[in-house]
Amino acid sequence: MKNTAMNLCGALVVSSFMALGSTVLTSAATAQDGPPKWTVGGLTLVNESPLGAEGTSFNAFPYISYRGDRFYLQGLEAGYRLLPPPENQDDLHLSLNVIVAARTLAGSSRDKITADAGIKAGLHGSFGSVTATVLQDITDTHNGQEVSLGYNYSFRSDKLVITPGISVKWQSRKLANHMWGVTARQREKMIEDGKDAILPVYQLSDDVINYSAELMALYRIDDRWSVIGFANSTYLDSKVRENPGITKKYDLTIGLGVGYSF
Repeated sequence: MKNTAMNLCGALVVSSFMALGSTVLTSAATAQDGPPKWTVGGLTLVNESPLGAEGTSFNAFPYISYRGDRFYLQGLEAGYRLLPPPENQDDLHLSLNVIVAARTLAGSSRDKITADAGIKAGLHGSFGSVTATVLQDITDTHNGQEVSLGYNYSFRSDKLVITPGISVKWQSRKLANHMWGVTARQREKMIEDGKDAILPVYQLSDDVINYSAELMALYRIDDRWSVIGFANSTYLDSKVRENPGITKKYDLTIGLGVGYSF
């Protein structure tokens, strides 16, 4: 039962979805000033794993977020705002947050959940949002680091918000091995657990840089209910793609969600 639960968790919350999934349903709450502060809902995901032996997975899971004056919870990320938000979100302003975020591995063959802590800084205004994030592993699992830079812009109408975005992520060698490598012990465990996908052992020898593009569409049915469609694709560094178990150049997730804010 424990292994089954861990397999499901790894399959549901794929790493390529973390950045998008942690904010997509929260948009239903933050799109308006003041209350509501809570959003609950569900997400349905289709993930095209870069690991060729795994193929495509279909999964669904619940979602919850909280937006306080300073503290917030967004899916797999919790944070504390060091700078107060402006009254008008379109005004030019800075954001600076201390965050803790869970990290999962791409695919479902390597069961592992770790946690990172760091700083997220942003510049926001009518031009969109530019954000930079620095993360460090705090579980003593791999002790790797990640630095990311992203940009997104929202096109708004009365009830519809469409937000495309791009980002680039540098991952240290230790983190890259954790994310995209396969250890001998992991392979042994796949065999012991009778996994359908038995991945070859592979270790990266250098840092990597991955590029991502995402698209989110949020439709507000009323003041409480929202429907969200989203897609995220990460183009993998050539050093990642040298792993013989990785047969695709990208990690792709698309999905649909519904949220209720109160």
